[in-house]
Amino acid sequence: MREYFSALTGFEAHIKVLSDLEDSVLEYEMDYNYNKEDADTFTITAPESLAGIGGRIAGTDNGAFSLQYDGMVLDDAMPQRTGLTPADGLFCLLSDLRNSEPEQQWTEQSSGTELLVLRYAEDGTDGKIEKQVWLTENGRQLVCAELYADGKRVLTIQVMSYQET
Repeated sequence: MREYFSALTGFEAHIKVLSDLEDSVLEYEMDYNYNKEDADTFTITAPESLAGIGGRIAGTDNGAFSLQYDGMVLDDAMPQRTGLTPADGLFCLLSDLRNSEPEQQWTEQSSGTELLVLRYAEDGTDGKIEKQVWLTENGRQLVCAELYADGKRVLTIQVMSYQET
């Protein structure tokens, strides 16, 4: 699996993100562009009140992050606990797929499609982080992912469309 994602040069995806941090549940949609040779970028498309806000993440794992809107850039916008926010969740998940072996791996069927399920876990100074990702078994295309902090699901990512570039 690591070999496949290490060799992947880029993709464009439209994703839905359900964020369940603290006391509020928020839903976002965004266009995400992965570029192995440069920075990943995203643009929020929903909710309407945030549409047009974009971000740029560069680096190999929890890289440099900036938010952009209407020509203005807010530097040093990286969250305190990386990899668990709508802005950097997919970026850090892709880093795990490229650089880490899953702790568990199995297959499931959903709507007649065979899916490969990978589970990652790490104990860090900020607590335990677990990630579970579903991929199409034949094409290794991202389908969805769930991210947990200390046993509580904080982020769900659904890939609505996906095209390798």
